[in-house]
Amino acid sequence: MYEELFSPMKIGALELKNRLVMPAMNSHYADAEHHFTEQALNYYGERALGGFGLLITEFLCVSEEGLAYPMQAAIYDDCFIPSLSRLTERIHKNGGRIFAQLHHAGRMQGKGSTSRMAVGPSSIPDPSNMIPVHELTTDEIPAVIQRFVDAAVRAQRSGFDGVEIHGAHGYLLAQFLSAGVNKRTDCYGGSISNRARIVCEIIRGIKEACGSAFPVCVRTSGDEGYKGGNSIEAAAAQCLLFEQAGADAVHVSHGTAIHSYFSQSGFNLKNVRRVKEIVSIPVIGVGRLNDPALLASAVRAGDLDFAALGRESVCDPHLPEKVQEGRLDEILTCTGCMQRCLYPSSFEEGFGISCMINPFSGKEGVWEIRKAERSKRIAVAGAGPAGLQAAWILGKRGHDVTVYEKEAAAGGQYRIAAVPPMKQDLSKTIAAYLAFCRKYQVKIHYNVKADRAILEQGNFDEIILACGALPVIPRIDGISGENVCLANDVLRFQVQIQNQRVIVLGAGLVGVETAEVLAGFGNEVTVVDMLEQPAPLAPARPRENLLSHMRELGVTFIMGSRVTRIHADGISCEKNGEQLRLEGFDRVVLAFGSRPNRELWEAYRDDPRVHVIGDAHEAADAKKGIYEATKLALRL
Repeated sequence: MYEELFSPMKIGALELKNRLVMPAMNSHYADAEHHFTEQALNYYGERALGGFGLLITEFLCVSEEGLAYPMQAAIYDDCFIPSLSRLTERIHKNGGRIFAQLHHAGRMQGKGSTSRMAVGPSSIPDPSNMIPVHELTTDEIPAVIQRFVDAAVRAQRSGFDGVEIHGAHGYLLAQFLSAGVNKRTDCYGGSISNRARIVCEIIRGIKEACGSAFPVCVRTSGDEGYKGGNSIEAAAAQCLLFEQAGADAVHVSHGTAIHSYFSQSGFNLKNVRRVKEIVSIPVIGVGRLNDPALLASAVRAGDLDFAALGRESVCDPHLPEKVQEGRLDEILTCTGCMQRCLYPSSFEEGFGISCMINPFSGKEGVWEIRKAERSKRIAVAGAGPAGLQAAWILGKRGHDVTVYEKEAAAGGQYRIAAVPPMKQDLSKTIAAYLAFCRKYQVKIHYNVKADRAILEQGNFDEIILACGALPVIPRIDGISGENVCLANDVLRFQVQIQNQRVIVLGAGLVGVETAEVLAGFGNEVTVVDMLEQPAPLAPARPRENLLSHMRELGVTFIMGSRVTRIHADGISCEKNGEQLRLEGFDRVVLAFGSRPNRELWEAYRDDPRVHVIGDAHEAADAKKGIYEATKLALRL
């Protein structure tokens, strides 16, 4: 079934060993002088080792005024050739091929990136980046084209196997291509052909300077996804123009560069397919392609020639190798959570891209799973994500590991987190961790609540408490009423509520997602909280998607309100010094957050063998618990 993913195919004169591509994504592993760091080499090199047939660098800026980020990697001067050459050497040594992505931010120039004025096809600023924009004159455009050509020459001198022209995601060339931004009246504006002219001239210039055999790919947004922007029909026509200008491949993305779990896996395939119908050169497709069966079916159907795995390649750099070897159950699946890959600055030491479910990502050459000097007997209390992550790493290091889980299945609250619509991929994380546990002979006992007697009987050298968290139940009059239940019980469907009027107390992420689930079962839902904004700690993009869905479902939010009493038909609360009475409700659901489950910790507080991780130590999100578990397992 997966053989076609590993059949060779050419882009221009370059033959690639398979159809799996790591596309351009900002790794944040360049320095303040815009050179790639050693960690960048480790990061990219690991994906080459993992079997990707083609890697495409993150955006390399071709001109200083085009910087999108203060620490963006660059290619606008010969001084960058040495660090770029080290990158290509690493990739080739590891069996991969690599293209340099050539980029100019245009009106998306990053704050603090440069003192030079931003430029664009028009003076219209981006709504998310309201800065002055100089409209390029007709006479100034050839110099911009030449910067792309010069950058391609540097890429060739640096050992790159080809280049990708970045004409997507709202950057300079996308601004020229887009009917929504390009308001020019000269030969670079107006018609579909004129808007594509600058990209076509760059293609021709690169072919002339680097030779016809040097591969050139163009990345385009396809459907830009906003009113007035390019439709997929306009983008497909422009791709045909790129082919006629000499492009060897096109790479069809979407106007929104990164999609959360609110977008279905493979959401962009219909757009990719439309371009594939138009052009005769290879088409690379991208858009939450995070499942091997989806990849295989897309190639088999002729939707695309190459599948670009963006965040999935961050999550699991060895996906190609695992698919080819039949280790599908070991694939770490990108959930679209954006918890870590999009926000490089966090509680961790260091800086740069990583992954919530795979914190080894971005730590290549820094973290290594090594055999322990002495095998120990280690107990893990709790089979949530933190407990399982610690268990399989310890097992791989040669320890004798036993996990005790009080429930009949693994996952803890992470499994509950997979219940809301569009979050089902979270369950795959637990499935992969369990596969690793089986591989490394970790023993898991279900329906066994670890206590001191059980742990002492096992004569363990080390004990890891990953017991998770308990719901916060504040002292509020009426909170023990028969109409009151816990959010976790709703998400487990131990309490079933349908076609009723429901109040959810708590507008954190759990409360909002519980409201989402309840609304999906025909309930009229009102969420009440002291917070000023719902789900304030959720990652920005998934939060925006979630709140949009709340509006579609008709969920009501009453924020800045403190609950004072729960009644049989509603609640009393205080808002802005006034007392409110909300009545006529059938059920009240508690989602006040979580507190660490420290019951077992209290029994072991002074025992040096005992280590507490995850929510058992401090109630937080999963990425912190998985990260703590990884660090602990590497040092025990």
